[in-house]
Amino acid sequence: MNKSVSKKSLKAHSWLGVFTGFLLFLVCFSGTLAVVHKEFERWEQPAIEEMSSISVDAVQRAYETFTRQHTEPTDHYHIVFPTSGIPRFVVENDDVAYFATPNGDLLTTEASPWTSLLVDLHLYLHLPSSWGMILVSALGAIICALVFSGILAHKRIAKDAFKLRHGGNGQQANIDLHNRFGVWAAPFHLIIGVTGAYFGLAGLLLVLVSQLFYDGDRQAVIDKVFTPEPVLEAEVMPVNVGIAYAQSLEMAPDGKPVFLTVHEPNTPAQFIEIYTYLPDRLIYSENYRFDAEGNFLGTAGYQDGLWGKQLVYSLYRLHFGEFAGWAGKGLYLVLGMMLTLLCTSGMNIWFSKRGDTHSKLYRVWHGLVWATPIALALTAMVALFTQQAPAWLFWLIIVASLMASILITKLNKVIWRRLTGASLLLLLFCYVIVHQEYSTTLAALQLNIPILIIALWLLRPWKRDSVS
Repeated sequence: MNKSVSKKSLKAHSWLGVFTGFLLFLVCFSGTLAVVHKEFERWEQPAIEEMSSISVDAVQRAYETFTRQHTEPTDHYHIVFPTSGIPRFVVENDDVAYFATPNGDLLTTEASPWTSLLVDLHLYLHLPSSWGMILVSALGAIICALVFSGILAHKRIAKDAFKLRHGGNGQQANIDLHNRFGVWAAPFHLIIGVTGAYFGLAGLLLVLVSQLFYDGDRQAVIDKVFTPEPVLEAEVMPVNVGIAYAQSLEMAPDGKPVFLTVHEPNTPAQFIEIYTYLPDRLIYSENYRFDAEGNFLGTAGYQDGLWGKQLVYSLYRLHFGEFAGWAGKGLYLVLGMMLTLLCTSGMNIWFSKRGDTHSKLYRVWHGLVWATPIALALTAMVALFTQQAPAWLFWLIIVASLMASILITKLNKVIWRRLTGASLLLLLFCYVIVHQEYSTTLAALQLNIPILIIALWLLRPWKRDSVS
């Protein structure tokens, strides 16, 4: 291979490495924010009445009112309870959702377009769901490989466990911080990588296992892992969700009902399933099943099922930190940010060792990283005024930032940091304009205050151009 081809190949390899690193950063950063996706849903509609519990009569009334108003065909009706993690009462079918009052009266429709954009970014990178999930899962596997290879490459892992050096040009401090984050949080990183890989590769595993052991019968594999639905052939009658809800409260007095689903409504196969979170258990829920009249049929058996079934049904809470209340979320926010900083510090160390901290590629890397929170902030502003958060706008801002990084040589990380802080302040200003007095509700302040603190921290004068 001649030198020209080799040089071009090396350059292509470097650019590919930057964009792969950016995809890892996107998944980790969006995943950290997605830990509080329920809080973002409340933040988008702060005027909705909130409550800590709901009566049996209100559940039945809200369901009857909703089904009278929405007679269009649907495969499911859902009722989301205030004990689900969002202190609001929601009734919905497969197409539309309404908030309800504590009395069961319907309010406005549920709409959280920006939160949906954020979650879709984390799960699919805004690609078609099947392809996006596979790509994100592959990145989860890469995270696992990076954790193992990083630990094996660190020869003084025990001796340097608490070493944080300062001074010089900041490079050594950057390396120490990268190594400490990688070692201290390695168990968390592996959990995130393994569970993330599972979500996307589950479909491939399903096909493989069904072909090897079940003659291609995928449903047989699903029924082995997840309890199959009851087979009913009953007379079609109005569904009594209130009686079923009351019984589930008696059966699990310490549990917290997450949501209720009416499967196959208005057919002989219709039945009610109530998903109840059990304290001190990592499984997503135990599911209580009833017929249309509210007669108890049985549980799905996740609470006392085989360990493999319990493990699979625990992966969601493990991945998103939805256990132990705010303590669990706070821990996942900190550890998630550590994982995100590993992505950025690792790339910065790579650039520094190459002596490549003033190149076009280096500017592109910082532009892409800092453009991400800016793009999220700007799409959130659009959602405030239009109730839409299009994915194309997010990526348009990313591409525009990429071009600006290439064309404007003075656009360094200090300017990007200030632009990010300014975009967050502008977002808060727009939020107050749109929601006015509701900007001071708990649903709004629990995110507005942290956003304000982060914005002011980014805009403060820094003595030294620190690592981003």
